[in-house]
Amino acid sequence: MVHINFRGNSSNDLQNSTSVTLSSTESAKFKIVKLFFYAIIFLISVIGNTLVCIVIVRRHRMRTVTNCFILNLAVADLAITCICIPFDIPVQENNYKWPYGSLLCKLLYPLQTMAMFASIFTLMAVSLNRYWAIVYPLQNQMSKRHAKGFISVIWLLSALVTLPYILVLRLDEETVSCEEHWPVNVNYRKAYTLSLFLVQYVVPLTVITLVYLKIAREMRKCIKKRKTSCINRDLSKSHQIERKRVVRMLIVVTALFAVCVLPNNIMWLWLDFGNGEEYEHFWDVVAVTNIILFANSAANPIAYTICHDNFREEFRHYVSCDRNIFKSILERSSFSRAQRASYYTTTWTRISSMKGRELKKMMKNAPETDV
Repeated sequence: MVHINFRGNSSNDLQNSTSVTLSSTESAKFKIVKLFFYAIIFLISVIGNTLVCIVIVRRHRMRTVTNCFILNLAVADLAITCICIPFDIPVQENNYKWPYGSLLCKLLYPLQTMAMFASIFTLMAVSLNRYWAIVYPLQNQMSKRHAKGFISVIWLLSALVTLPYILVLRLDEETVSCEEHWPVNVNYRKAYTLSLFLVQYVVPLTVITLVYLKIAREMRKCIKKRKTSCINRDLSKSHQIERKRVVRMLIVVTALFAVCVLPNNIMWLWLDFGNGEEYEHFWDVVAVTNIILFANSAANPIAYTICHDNFREEFRHYVSCDRNIFKSILERSSFSRAQRASYYTTTWTRISSMKGRELKKMMKNAPETDV
């Protein structure tokens, strides 16, 4: 049996699926393959998302409004990876006995759920920010201070949605397992499962889809009309291309989330609203869906690298251990080629006579634009 999820197992589940639990043991081959994928996902996610955080925090040109949300998404991915895999695998290998005590029973699974909510809420927030920036470029735009405020609200909402889950989790002293204990007279569990699916998946992805369709429509209208009055009239051609790349990257990340999270949601809906407990290999399928779910956290840094030149260049500097990594701040940004050529010529002329403190000050003042 495999039971890694963002919902702990309830006592009712165990009573209803005892026969499934006993008969659905993992083969040695399945376990080896599962642990192999967990190890690969863990390494890629930790290294990739840590690089994302380092690049955005340390590189001044990368500290844009959009990248503030990307940073928050990377933090959520790190939380999912570092909380799920290292803590859940010992539980599985210990025949699902909970070794971490009653306090962590109320914290670990809810933290996983909260991080997942933070991810989808962040994707929704960044899509709305892109919509406003592209469709209404002449209006007041979101600042980094506003973005930090939105991120705080995202985590607060994620915690509030997870609160009921915290209240029903408890450590069963007899079975030594961390279980959900819902009131038996009302189907609170089913209601909460359906609410999670709607709030964590259906509603945010519907909003995101509508927003990106609107963005695509406006961009297509601008290209088709070829008028100076289109929405991007104040942007250079290179900036328009850069914005399209960012939107494409965000769409790819959102699509990855939708594809990776859906199978796990379907399994829990099947368990609570169907006859999933009657299927002999139900928990083995859940194990596969959880691997897909965790893979989303590892896939996001890869998507940033493939879809965005700035992330790709910054990652290359760190991976290659380039001691002159500060030079990347002077490389291609989102302003035009003519501006870059003029800026870099002046910059490199001044560098030759600058001391370290002056160079650091100049790097701090390097041009920054939100793409």
